[in-house]
Amino acid sequence: MSGTYNFSLVIVSALIAIVSAYIALEVARRLLHSRQDQQQIWLFGGGAVMGTGIWAMHFIAMLAFNIPLYVSYNLPLVFLSLILAIGAATQAFYIVSRRHSPISLLTGSIIMGIGIALMHYTGMAAMHMPASLQYQPILFAVSILVAISVSYVALQLTRRFQDEQRSKQVGKKLATACLMGGAVLSMHYTGMAAAVFVPQYNKVITASGLDNTWLAFIVCGFVFLTLVPMAAALLSDSLETRR
Repeated sequence: MSGTYNFSLVIVSALIAIVSAYIALEVARRLLHSRQDQQQIWLFGGGAVMGTGIWAMHFIAMLAFNIPLYVSYNLPLVFLSLILAIGAATQAFYIVSRRHSPISLLTGSIIMGIGIALMHYTGMAAMHMPASLQYQPILFAVSILVAISVSYVALQLTRRFQDEQRSKQVGKKLATACLMGGAVLSMHYTGMAAAVFVPQYNKVITASGLDNTWLAFIVCGFVFLTLVPMAAALLSDSLETRR
């Protein structure tokens, strides 16, 4: 069974990915140059922001996908996917906060990539609908490789902008955030392309889960509660530094 996409929601998901990536670049510099007692705040705060951004991008992009079936969502699995995304992002910030070897960076990319893939497929498993969800093996494997590759590129780019001079190059930083956001989106849509929905019209789906409207409110709420305070903290830190 094929579906269609709501282009407006696709754009919203892309913007969330880009804003999250831009904030991640800002947090990465603070991790390297902040005092030791502040590093854990930036580490876990950055992980929460980036993880929530990846998660929100994923679910809004899922909401953009329309199939001619009633779909609700399993709340515990929805939040499990959020935890997985935050865990993967926090691990990424831990790596960029230290001077690791190329092998360590690759290992971290594999862990982060698998975490993002688990977030994606846990979110897909949260869908309740009168259909079974299957995956094309080759595209499924490709989506995991894409997630690992995306993680490696993101870690490399983030480490580059830890330098004080590079961090002031707003144009290049914005272009890098767009590249990182697009890379994360590529993993999502590769995973979606791997999905095969097989209708099971005799399967009864109750409306006890989350429908698209409530899920959209929850996603927007998490984005607001994480991205906005972190942006404010970054602005405050910049003002303090200039004094």
